[in-house]
Amino acid sequence: MPALSIILVNYRRPDDTVECVRSLVGSTFRDMQIIIVDNGSGDGSMDRLRRECPGTILIPSSRNLGFAGGNNLGIRHALDDGSQFILLLNNDTTVDPGTLEALMATIRAELRTGIVGAKIMYSDRPDILWFAGGYLNTNAARAGHHGIGKPDGPAFNSPKPCEYVTGCCLLVRREVLEVVGMLPTPYFAYMEDAEFCLRARNAGYAVLYEPRARVLHKISMTTRWDSPAYIYLNLRNRLLFLQRNSRPALWAPHLPSLLYFYVRQMVRLLLRGHGPVALRAAWYAIIDGLGGFTGEDGSGRLPLLLAMSETKPEQSMPA
Repeated sequence: MPALSIILVNYRRPDDTVECVRSLVGSTFRDMQIIIVDNGSGDGSMDRLRRECPGTILIPSSRNLGFAGGNNLGIRHALDDGSQFILLLNNDTTVDPGTLEALMATIRAELRTGIVGAKIMYSDRPDILWFAGGYLNTNAARAGHHGIGKPDGPAFNSPKPCEYVTGCCLLVRREVLEVVGMLPTPYFAYMEDAEFCLRARNAGYAVLYEPRARVLHKISMTTRWDSPAYIYLNLRNRLLFLQRNSRPALWAPHLPSLLYFYVRQMVRLLLRGHGPVALRAAWYAIIDGLGGFTGEDGSGRLPLLLAMSETKPEQSMPA
C-alpha cells in the first residue's frame, strides 16, 4: 500500500482537478495514490475524471458535504487502505515536481511532527506569496497567512513551526487523525483547518511550514468573495470557533475587534451595492454563530440563502 494518499475534492471544477492530477503524476515522489472525492457535482464530472484521470481512486458523494465532509470521505478511505500519511490538497492547485518529496522528508524527520504545509503562491502571480506558514489567535478566532501578498524571497525560505496550516495543502500523519479525529464538519467550510491544527498542537504534535514544497493556487475559484456562501460561512464560523475553542472570559478582551469586524463587513456590503441576500447572509451568520446552529451537515442556512440567490451554484457553493 502506498505510504501517501492524496485527497482532492472536486465540485463542478473537473478542469482544475485534471490539471492538478497531471501535476501530481509528474512528481519525483512515487509512493502515493490519488483519491478524488466528487462532492455531489451532478454535472458529469465523474465521467470526465474517469476518462482523464486513470489510476486514481474516485469516490462519489450523492450531495455536497462541504470541504470538511468531502475530505473526510477520502480520509476514511485512505485510513482503511493503511496509508501512513495523508495530504489534503485543493483541486485548484498544481504542485512542483519536488513538492511531495519535500513534504514527506520533513514529516518523516521527526515523529512528533504531525502536520506540514507548503509554500503557496498565486497561480497567476507565481512570484507572490499566498501562504508561508499560518498564525492563529484562538481567543479572537483569527487565522491568517504569513507573507500573503508579498514577493517571495529569502525571508520565507526557512522551515519553521507555525500555528496552523491551510487545508489548501495540509500533510498529516495517520497517528494525528487517530488521536484527534478528522476535520470538524460543523464548519462545512472555513476554519476547520485552524481547529484541526489547534487540536493537533494541543495533543503535542508540531505543525511546520516547509518552503521547499511549492504549490500554485488558483485563488477564489471555488467561492467568490461576497457570495452568500462566503459571507455566511466565513462570518458564522468565527463565532462557532470561539464557542468550540475558547471561553467568554478569554475572548471578551477581543470583543471590540470582533464587533468592528462584523460591522465593517455589513458596511462594506452596503457600500458595494450588494443585494438583500448578501445582507441576510451576514445577519444569519451572526444569529447562527451566536446560537451555534450548524444544521445536520454544517451547512446551516446556506441552502436557504442559495435558493434565494440568483448566483450560479458552482460560483457560490464551496466544495
